[in-house]
Amino acid sequence: MLSFIYNVSQQFEQEHGYGPNTLYMNYAHLECLKQQLNNPTDFEAVTSLLGMELVIVQESIHPSVAWKTEPWKSAVCA
Repeated sequence: MLSFIYNVSQQFEQEHGYGPNTLYMNYAHLECLKQQLNNPTDFEAVTSLLGMELVIVQESIHPSVAWKTEPWKSAVCA
């Protein structure tokens, strides 16, 4: 999972000239990712390692990345 996310991030950066700051994935992807980490229960460690906000979208078929001008955790819903 880490290598897939790395490749998707590198493709994004090559295409846009800057790296992504948001990762979209479903719960199954997240569980696969957590199994590759030393402390899979530490959610902050996951986002810190990735250097991106993590958004869970259950309909997501594959992990995808994007650049958001406002971080997800700081976004205000109307």
